[in-house]
Amino acid sequence: MSDNSIETFFPQLTGLTLIPPTSRPATLGGQSYAHCCLLALNDSLVVSDGNLSYADTSFVDPRVSINDLLDSSQSNAFPCGAEYTGSDRGSPLISVTYTWCTQKCPGWEISHISVLQQWVGPLVQFIIPCLAFCTNVPQTRKLAIPDVVFRAHPRTAIGLATYWIRLLGALVITLADTVVWLSICFAFAGPMLLSAVYEYALDRKVLEFLAPYKGRRPDVPMRLKAQLLLAVVCGNVRMAMRERDTAGESGGSGCGLVENGGGGGAGVVEVEDPEKPATTTVVPHRLVHNSVWKRIMTMVDEYEKERLSRGGSEGLQDVVSLPTKLKSLLNSQASFGSTVGASILFFVGGFVYTVIDSDSSLGDNDTAHALAFGMWWMVMPYLAIIACAMLASNSPSTLDAIVYDGASSAAPDEYETSFLRQRIQAAKQHQVLGRVLRLVEGYNPWETAFDGRFRTVKLWKRGLNKRQWVQEAIHEYEDTMTTHRLAKGISPRKLRKRLTLNARDCSYVAAGALFLVLTPSALAFVLSYHTPRSGLSCRTLTYLVYAISQLCEMVLWSLAARLRVIHGPQWSKAAPVAKAFCWYGQVFVGFFSVFAAVGGTMFQLLGLYRTCLCQVPATLWPHLNTPEAYFPISTNSQAQIKAAADWWNVTGSSSVGLMSIITALAWWHQRRLRKVFRDEADKLAFDEIY
Repeated sequence: MSDNSIETFFPQLTGLTLIPPTSRPATLGGQSYAHCCLLALNDSLVVSDGNLSYADTSFVDPRVSINDLLDSSQSNAFPCGAEYTGSDRGSPLISVTYTWCTQKCPGWEISHISVLQQWVGPLVQFIIPCLAFCTNVPQTRKLAIPDVVFRAHPRTAIGLATYWIRLLGALVITLADTVVWLSICFAFAGPMLLSAVYEYALDRKVLEFLAPYKGRRPDVPMRLKAQLLLAVVCGNVRMAMRERDTAGESGGSGCGLVENGGGGGAGVVEVEDPEKPATTTVVPHRLVHNSVWKRIMTMVDEYEKERLSRGGSEGLQDVVSLPTKLKSLLNSQASFGSTVGASILFFVGGFVYTVIDSDSSLGDNDTAHALAFGMWWMVMPYLAIIACAMLASNSPSTLDAIVYDGASSAAPDEYETSFLRQRIQAAKQHQVLGRVLRLVEGYNPWETAFDGRFRTVKLWKRGLNKRQWVQEAIHEYEDTMTTHRLAKGISPRKLRKRLTLNARDCSYVAAGALFLVLTPSALAFVLSYHTPRSGLSCRTLTYLVYAISQLCEMVLWSLAARLRVIHGPQWSKAAPVAKAFCWYGQVFVGFFSVFAAVGGTMFQLLGLYRTCLCQVPATLWPHLNTPEAYFPISTNSQAQIKAAADWWNVTGSSSVGLMSIITALAWWHQRRLRKVFRDEADKLAFDEIY
């Protein structure tokens, strides 16, 4: 070897060529940034008369002398491939410009199987646990597994041969369904969490009305209390379309006179005041319930009938009482600890180990971005925590067993047509689209998640659906209001005010949901932002786009919720333009959310972020050909070690601490509300029927 060659001083550069050491094309992930670092170091040095010096265009930090660079080659601090050994000095810093990188190192570097933090760490530590968390989020539909898959009998040669194929097919479909549902939950976590927190607040509002912290219990009949308790545990059951009242069918005006407020709809309430002449208030027909409400409320009807016929609750020893049924519905929702509490404990424990273990690899960018990736995915555990903290059971199976569904003699329930279904029906009128839609009509790869007549609503609709249950109970109370009831109980206007979330409640709901959605993205953003070269780049942009898309989805959900409150369940007909704006807005924003959530995850696992462009701060993208568009290509530099020491433990500990606190609070509040519910259910036996 000649004394005038750089390899004499740096054996690591022996045999260096411009071609990466892999056979994979650079455009398909065959680039190697360790190889690029060697190229940059080679271009930074010259040998003249046996003396080593820096070239006119050098990528090595000017503060690093030639002797320091030579010393690093004899130790573990060689800049290309250096690892943390406990010293904060780090390795010499080598930074290249974007122009040089695209000329010498185009393409991207695929994740290496041997480097666990590039793909195995994020996959096993964060994504796979989230597959378990997403199963705790209520799902209304799932991929249908064909019955032929379960018809194999491994008692014959053919059956044994096809048995494993059928088993594999069932496993593939189930895994695909879980992955799809995980992607949906992650991409639309914002409106899901907002609706769940809204329902959580509504449960508290109802139970604190029935059992106030201070003061006496409200003067309302037993029937209303039972209906409100049923709304708490059955509010996730989808309401059917409203049925027509007989007055409407006979051409009535929609208002009528009902003796003592009874019958099928109330219209007139007479209010007597000794100082004023008697007045008659006309109340519109509202006692026109849908079939689902009437079917479930038969529990209350039967209980009232039995109590009145037997002269009190003491004679109901040979039947299942309404309080027992209510508590059974409550208990059908598994305990918080068994559903998600234990899973959170293992997840937090694994994350704590990851944070502590990361101290042994300070300065490694792969470890830094893997930690940020895990913090970003913490929105899934938050979603599972809130979904399991609610009182309504995710499955309507217990309700199907308690309530008679009318069997085949009952007319099928009619539900409100979704906006997408309306668009499909309109498209059928088109000549070409209609022909295509008629060809695939009848084929449905999906099936309902639960058998039975009762249907549950999607998580992002549960909050408003439960509000509809509460309002239905208020409407019935108002429509059956009589002079006797008005004298003994609370007025309908005051009742509605006390059971409606006010501005302060809504602000708490919004703040809580925003905190749960944005905190994981914010912590991930901070960690990736301060990983050299510090600044806004591909990963931080992914977290930012995801957070903004979730915020926009929550705003659109709030707008739709407000319009639904104003116009009722049929608001899509009352405000079609607003409905179209909300729906298409969700689709538009959802595209960016899916791209950030699913695309960002795939980019991280595959290594597509390891490109020249993603190493340069986004603020310099308009000026990529300038010298300022540079980035460190060496590993384990002093700046990287300092950034890791400053931010890894801070952000990691914050993530673990916040999740632990939120889990404890959700568990405590659920236990408290469950106890209040049981106490109020038991008190129904002593409440007056009037």
